[in-house]
Amino acid sequence: MIVQRTIRLSDHIKVDGGNVLFFIAYGCLVCILHLIFTIEYLAFPISEINVLGIAVAILLGFRNNEAYNRYWEARSAWGDLTNASRNFAAQITGYVQPPQKQEHASPDVTGIHSELIYRHLAFLNALRLQLRQEVSWEELTPFLSDQEFQALSKAANKATLLNQWQSRRLQELYRSGWIERQAYIFGLMESIKAFFAAQGVCERIKTTPLPRQYGLFTKAFVWIFVLLLPLGLVQQLGWVTLPISVILSTIFTVTEHIGSRTEEPFSREPEDVAMLSICRNIEIDLRQQLGESSIPTPLEVKDGVLM
Repeated sequence: MIVQRTIRLSDHIKVDGGNVLFFIAYGCLVCILHLIFTIEYLAFPISEINVLGIAVAILLGFRNNEAYNRYWEARSAWGDLTNASRNFAAQITGYVQPPQKQEHASPDVTGIHSELIYRHLAFLNALRLQLRQEVSWEELTPFLSDQEFQALSKAANKATLLNQWQSRRLQELYRSGWIERQAYIFGLMESIKAFFAAQGVCERIKTTPLPRQYGLFTKAFVWIFVLLLPLGLVQQLGWVTLPISVILSTIFTVTEHIGSRTEEPFSREPEDVAMLSICRNIEIDLRQQLGESSIPTPLEVKDGVLM
């Protein structure tokens, strides 16, 4: 996620510099052919280009709006995961307590709380890794036992399996008298349901891209417009066509580029949802709720980007 208020010129040149150079060269070519070699048929009616520009602008606006809606839905899903995770940790520390008629030695209550909360942290990070299609899962080792980590390596959907394990463990504790019926059914299991729901939203966004025809035809129409633009301006503006066409063409192509990069919020790009930072912030909150003293620090912004 880009968090700096301004985008450096070097970043813009790195991404769109090739297009700007093309527009300069193309504009020069049109001006030279029309004004020096007087090739009149290169001119194009400006009125038709105006109509095309309006149509392209409307299409760009629609496409970019839908792309941002996808991004915001993805961010909202992780916001829901953040809120539900904090609530889940409060439920764990408040609802999961040893039975009052415990005949054996005092059980390790803190250990059970840590087991449940750490497994949930593993779920969050597994979901993040799945959405970004990472190939290494070593980041989950601090949150799981060796046995669980080995069993998890064989799973197709690791986040789902972790949530399923969590559900079974809560059921075991409920049957053992560690959780009251109301707290189990209407508290903890509702949290598990919320985790599955947020995961489903993220997976739907990841596996269902914005219809390709929007991206394909929007880009094609933008480039048709920017290629015709100098042909329409040159007969009225002369050499002034060059800077005007470069500026307008860059505006349209950059706007199209913004939409294409925004529509995939889980693709490991600077514009993505900052899932790693969100997971770290949740970890900090939950470990504080456990009463731990050794807490990791929030991620820092690097080059204006928070991952």
